[in-house]
Amino acid sequence: MKEKIKRRKKEITLVIIICVIILLFFSGFSMGKELSRTNINTTAQISKPILEVENGQAIEIKTTNDKGIYEFKVKNYNDVGEITQVDLEYEIEILSDINENISFRLYQEEEEMELENKKTKKILMTKEKKQEHQYRIEIEYNKESTTIQEVIQEIQIKVHSEQKKS
Repeated sequence: MKEKIKRRKKEITLVIIICVIILLFFSGFSMGKELSRTNINTTAQISKPILEVENGQAIEIKTTNDKGIYEFKVKNYNDVGEITQVDLEYEIEILSDINENISFRLYQEEEEMELENKKTKKILMTKEKKQEHQYRIEIEYNKESTTIQEVIQEIQIKVHSEQKKS
């Protein structure tokens, strides 16, 4: 009888173990480790911003000539014909310590531009479209209250540009 009980316990234990193994097999439980590695290779080109300033002839203001006109262009393409690949914003700044007897006006095409602290508002040049903006600066001095020695100075024009955020 003891042998029968022992045998019966072994059979029950064996059946339970087989049931657990079958249950684990069908449940999707795994006793392994997984290692995965992903390699991503990309190649990207950096957009090429192009903004060129084409200068005109230098001017001199003399006692016989109290007014000078300086012309220049700002364009979004180069001599090779490449056009900028990004939208750009720029502003024009006039650099110099101009005394009150010297006045100047900035024109885009034929329209006078408003200057605030000797700077224009930001101007947009769009990408992939050939554009050219023409500018003219008229510089005058008052002959009655200014001597030519006071006028001899350089007036510089600077074009500040930055890439517009998309």
